[in-house]
Amino acid sequence: MKEQSYDWLLEGCHHITEVAVAYYPHYSYGYSAVKALRRSFSEHVLLLEALTAEGYTAKTTHLTPKQIIVIISFWGMPDHVKDTIGKNPYLAVPKKFGKI
Repeated sequence: MKEQSYDWLLEGCHHITEVAVAYYPHYSYGYSAVKALRRSFSEHVLLLEALTAEGYTAKTTHLTPKQIIVIISFWGMPDHVKDTIGKNPYLAVPKKFGKI
């Protein structure tokens, strides 16, 4: 399989669906990837604080270059995330809150 380049992510604003699908390519639908991305933001307090400082809200539809840089600085590029999940599949499982 050909490796995909994510250099496009470093240039300009992008719809949140594009970014979500880059980080969550295993979801069948774009809106599912967006829900997973937003859920991950809310579970990662420091990331959410940094994004909020750059103007992100729960209703943001387009991510600015500064917001994208914040995501990359916390998580790395999507290909790095894909490799990490490939080595540790349990990282792809969403965290659950509440009593076990």
